[in-house]
Amino acid sequence: MTPSRLLRMAALALMTIATSPIVIGLPAHAQVMDRIMSDKKIKIGYIPSPPGTIKDPKTGEPGGFYVDAIRLIFKQVNIEPEFIETTWGNFVAGLQSGQFDLSIAGTFATVGRASAVEFTKPISYLGYSAVVKTGDSRFKSLSDLNRSDIKIALIQGGASVEYAKENFPKAQLSLLATGNLLAPFVEVSAGRADVGIEDAWQAHRYAKEHPEVTNLFEGHPYNVLPIAWSVKRGNEDLRLFMNTAIDWLMINDRFQKLASAYGETGRYLLKTEYVPLGTAMPKPEEKEPAK
Repeated sequence: MTPSRLLRMAALALMTIATSPIVIGLPAHAQVMDRIMSDKKIKIGYIPSPPGTIKDPKTGEPGGFYVDAIRLIFKQVNIEPEFIETTWGNFVAGLQSGQFDLSIAGTFATVGRASAVEFTKPISYLGYSAVVKTGDSRFKSLSDLNRSDIKIALIQGGASVEYAKENFPKAQLSLLATGNLLAPFVEVSAGRADVGIEDAWQAHRYAKEHPEVTNLFEGHPYNVLPIAWSVKRGNEDLRLFMNTAIDWLMINDRFQKLASAYGETGRYLLKTEYVPLGTAMPKPEEKEPAK
């Protein structure tokens, strides 16, 4: 074989490697968006939690403004979402096992959870509150929940558990294995717990409909956290795609318009202020020298 032929074969081999969609050393899961775009399908994990995600009791079909937002996003690229129900305690395992590619559970993005999944940009912000029996005068502040004679009901796997373990170590914690965010409040109504803790919106809704309980921190939620969607660790291409999609949703208030169809949500958005690019910056006001 001539030297010139060897050079041509080597050049062809290099070109094949350079243009191959699977690069040596790149983990297979890094190409999750390639697979989604090729299959024209994406599996979405969700947890029924109105008004973001609502499961129709008759058809079993999911709805809510999170679901509407996902349908709108993937409609832009001709991808068909397939929705798979999960729970707060199992959504991480669902991502890790490949049961679904993306979780749109309205998940509080915490440091602990970030060690198990990768979060998108925040889509909104929400805090916590507590429900107690109406007339129970033992609770004047958050610190009053940290007592050994107090039983607190919480959802297993929820971010509220992390906060309670850190801030209410003396209290008895009753962890409920359910996806129903109203369950801790039901425990208070039934007399099985002194305090029920969940997000401030759920507490507001429940107390409004159940006069036997009081929303302890109505209008003043504590432990306000960012809410984000999540992907399996390492699926960076999908996370970056979703971050771009979230930016697109926020532009011209698309996300706000979707949510407005469901009424008050109890969640908050960070509002961006736009200023003209390239204009001269205003000079700081000059202060008179002190006399």
